[in-house]
Amino acid sequence: MDISDSGYVGLSILVVIWSIITGIQAILSYGTAYRYTKRGGDNGVALFGWFIVFQLASYIPFLGYYFWKKSKK
Repeated sequence: MDISDSGYVGLSILVVIWSIITGIQAILSYGTAYRYTKRGGDNGVALFGWFIVFQLASYIPFLGYYFWKKSKK
């Protein structure tokens, strides 16, 4: 099997797309965590906790975006 095989190329394209989506959602997760923290009071520990939750959610495509969009309402 050669590296230029279509399976490797397709897989590498999917990995790049997934990385871009995850990166964007990771950036949006800070704003979402900040909004959730402001809703319940101003607490640094709560901000850290929500940030961890939304960072983990950013690894699943479009789940982080869903939480970000939901928190804007």
